[in-house]
Amino acid sequence: MKTIQRIVSITIILIIFYFLITTLISNWQKIPFAELRFGPFSLLLSFVFLFIYFLMLTLGWKNIIKELGEIIRFPKAFWIISTSQIAKYVPGGIWYTLGRVYLCRTERIRGEIIVLSVILETCILMLTNLVLFLISLIFSKDTAMLHPLLSMAFIVVLLIILYPPLLNWLVNIALKILRRPLIKLEIKYLHMLKLSIYFFGVWLAQIIGFFLLINSIYPISASQIYSLAAAYTLSWIAGFIVLFAPGGLGVREGMMSLLLSSQLPLPLAIAMSFIARVWIIVFETIMFFIGLLVRRAVSSDKQ
Repeated sequence: MKTIQRIVSITIILIIFYFLITTLISNWQKIPFAELRFGPFSLLLSFVFLFIYFLMLTLGWKNIIKELGEIIRFPKAFWIISTSQIAKYVPGGIWYTLGRVYLCRTERIRGEIIVLSVILETCILMLTNLVLFLISLIFSKDTAMLHPLLSMAFIVVLLIILYPPLLNWLVNIALKILRRPLIKLEIKYLHMLKLSIYFFGVWLAQIIGFFLLINSIYPISASQIYSLAAAYTLSWIAGFIVLFAPGGLGVREGMMSLLLSSQLPLPLAIAMSFIARVWIIVFETIMFFIGLLVRRAVSSDKQ
């Protein structure tokens, strides 16, 4: 059964990429080559904001661990996240969590605490993502489909979902469906809101970095950042909820291409979705090797 699922998953991903690549090739002449440029400063700055996103993610996870009753130093949290990030591209979806559990054994942190921390991190990431998506719809000139008051109502609902007893109940429903062990959250609501600040920082840094990445290739105005934010956050959610695509591969590019086509020429929107994937992979690869260096430095301090 698993073999069949993998074949189906790979087939769907290949179909998505085939459609995107053929569309890109057939519309190649519509790319405004005269307007394209290479801005090394914007590109470098986009990686700086990715690094800020990574720091916020590390601080967020470190503080989640603290709320769950364990202590982990920042350098150790840094190398654990940086070296476990690669596992999200492995088919199966669980290796990302198992990677952290395995690496945290060296820090004598219980496996159940790590699993719970990853679940909590994922929930906060998704909720903060949706809040920023709705905010971007309110301010975007291209999205009159959602009334600001309705968006605000959704935002309030999402913040209510962060209430630990309610979030615990919703997560356990999902875990029952997935046939996973149930969890028990014992975190105060105020602490959940404080944790959310880190993850809002995660998304804001990525969105600004994405804006700078596009600007390093094709000039866009600052007023378009709301539409870009909507495209970035919604494509991430689409890639996350589709379980057959490791790291949202293919699904994220397809959704991003569709949403960016209102801001960029269609072939350029498709190309930017591919470039954004390479951008993230290059950054995560760099952080992987930096994480190994940090781990070596931390290990040498113990000796």
